[in-house]
Parts: sequence; structure tokens; C-alpha cells
Amino acid sequence: MNNIQQNSSNTKPLLSIKSVCSKDCLDLKRVLVRAGFSKRSGASVYTLLMVLISSIFTGAKSLHDRFTLTSVEYPECSYYALMRFVSDCRYNWSNLLKLIAKVACSIIVKLNNKDHIYTLCIDDTIIERARGKHIEGLSRTFDHVKGKCVKGFANLLICWSDGTNILPVVSALMSSRKEKHIIRDFDKKIDKRKAGAKRRADSKERKPSMVYRYCKSIINFGIKAQYALMDTRFYSDKLTSDLQEIGLHSICMIKKGLKFSFVDETTRYNSNKLLSALKKRQNLDSDIISATEAQTPSGQIVKLVFVRNRNNGKEFITILCTDTSLTSEKIVELYSRRWSIECCFKACKQYLGLNKECFCTDFDTITALNHIAYIRYIIIEVIRRFQDDPRSHGQIFRDSCDEMRTIPFLDALETFSCCFTS
Repeated sequence: MNNIQQNSSNTKPLLSIKSVCSKDCLDLKRVLVRAGFSKRSGASVYTLLMVLISSIFTGAKSLHDRFTLTSVEYPECSYYALMRFVSDCRYNWSNLLKLIAKVACSIIVKLNNKDHIYTLCIDDTIIERARGKHIEGLSRTFDHVKGKCVKGFANLLICWSDGTNILPVVSALMSSRKEKHIIRDFDKKIDKRKAGAKRRADSKERKPSMVYRYCKSIINFGIKAQYALMDTRFYSDKLTSDLQEIGLHSICMIKKGLKFSFVDETTRYNSNKLLSALKKRQNLDSDIISATEAQTPSGQIVKLVFVRNRNNGKEFITILCTDTSLTSEKIVELYSRRWSIECCFKACKQYLGLNKECFCTDFDTITALNHIAYIRYIIIEVIRRFQDDPRSHGQIFRDSCDEMRTIPFLDALETFSCCFTS
């Protein structure tokens, strides 16, 4: 089933997966060549990738079921050819995802105004393998949702967002750095010169260093972004300072126990005491209680915005922004974009085969299927944008239609209610 069904009264013809992947849009054949994907014989890498992308839309719950369904068109390759393709340690799936995301970003940027603000959303989710014993790189990882350690991987993801669409750009599976938490170590026989060896080495690095390195590669790759949006688990004074050096300002939610000082002062306070010191500037009728410039322990000047919980006036969250020129309303509006990465995780896990498509034991196959799920999400986001945005019809519509609205300020405040309940 190549067509993505839309419940809309729009009379614009539905786009298909093949049309989005064709030369006129994402041009996957050219992207595969640039990413170094090639085969000497048999089905081409483009054919194999298209079968993998479209398999989830045929109604098959797994790759094996795709070849047993009689109601769908028979694939142009065998099941074993697909498994050899995804298990090949030569292929750099991270580079392929980044190239596809860059092409999709360039398409969406053309539909926005020149002064539009673009952001990078950073978060991770748990890829759980509760019954795994022989999976390569499997370790015990702390799940913040369940509040306990589970067997699996931490999936670090960095997405690009314009406020309307969100596109996965970089993804990495993280294993534990502690030997006592590792259930099965990585294969030592992998050639160090291949991409598979680099994936295994990156999986044991610290997340802040990985975030900085990936954000730097995204900016150097030519993908436009001005702000990095992070949760409390990713914030650190050093990371925000490093990101600012590469041209990325940070907007983060911070924990109440972190201490800051007012500008040109030495005494440091936590969030509660900071807010108490700002009583004269509090706005009791607004959802934004107060805002002030503060100084981190390293001397970095940041802006702190205190947002009230509508259900409980005594509770609040604190948002930190390294760009002090932004207004409090704009900081809240931009940070609300981070919630879309949670929707991306949910959609990929429930509908696009993330962690459910094939239960393999080698790390290369798990990584490949992980990236293919995010490639599917990019294709769906491009289809959704073309169906909803009248500017995609052509130049005459770009001149006569306004830019698609990003999330308004009042809706942005509504998303923060999830921060108090989660």
C-alpha cells in the first residue's frame, strides 16, 4: 500500500511513498550513492530500501510476515537478501539518515519565510528487549518513565523542527558504559575500519559529548538551526557553553535544585529562592510568573523563565535560555516544540516498526531497522506537509498564501501541563 490515507476534505491528490522517494522529491537513489550504499550483484540497494520502507504499510507486523502475506504484491527481492543488507557492517546508516533529512529540510525551508526560526530537539527513549540474552551490546539501562533499570538500549535522537514539522536527523543506540551493567559485550572481530566498528565505539560514549558532536556535525552539514531544545536530563553548564560556540543557543528545562546567582552577584540560589527574591516582579494573573537574567557557576549569562502550573498555583517549572534577547513568551513558545519529539517516538514505536519489526541479535541489524523507522517518519512528514501547506502547490500559491502558523503561545502553555503530570 503505497498511498498514505488522509482524513481530509482537501481535493489535492494523495502523494505516494514512491513519488516522495523519487527524483522529483527526496531522490533516494542519489542519496544512497552519496552515502556509500552499493552492491555488486542481485537486487539494487534502492530496491531493498524501498521494500524495507514500504513493508510496514502493507499490514505486515514484521519483515517475515511481509513475505507470507498473499494479499500484497510480492517483493522484488528475497527475505534473506534483506537480512544480508541490514546486517552489513559496511553501511553507515547514520550518514544516510542525515542526508535524507537534509533534503527534506531543504524542501520545507523553501515553504517558510526567510526569517523563520529553526530548532534542534534532543531527547532519548528506551528500546527495551526484556527477554534478550544473546543480543549484541545489550545492557541494563535506567528507564526514567518506569523508574527502574530494564534490559535494552537508550536511543539518542536529534530532530530538526520548524514548529510545524519535525524530522529525525541523527539517531544512535547507546549501551551502558559500566561493565557490570553489560549483559553481552560487542563482537571484537568487527573490522575497525568499517562503520559498524564506529557505531559500537560511539554507543559507549557519554551522552553530552555525543550531543555536542552530533549537533556540530548537523550545523557543519548545512542544516539550519538556531536553538537546541533539551530536557532536564541533558542540561549541563558545559554543554550549553559548547553549543553556543558552534552557533546554537540552548533552551532547557532545569531542575529546581540547580543554583544560580544574579548578575554581578556572588550568592547563589536555587529556583525557589530565586523566585522568592523576585516577588516584586511576579505577575499573579499570568501563566508566566516572572523572568530574570542570572549567572551560572561558570559565569555564563542566561535568562530564567518561571512558568506556573495552571492546575496548582504553587508548582512551577523553570526554563533556561542562553539567548537573553528573547522575550519570555518566545522562549515558552520555542520550548514547546520539544514535545513533538515525544510524539515522534510514540508514532515510530506504535506504527512504524521501531523495536518491533525484527528481533535480531546483531547490533548492525538493530541499528539499521532503527534508522529505517525514522526514514519512514521523514517520508510521512513530507507527505503531511505537502497535503496541508498550500505553498507546496507552486509559486502562485506561495505568493498568495501566508506561511503555516507554528504553535501559538496559548497552546504552548497547554503542553507544559504534561511536564507536571509526567
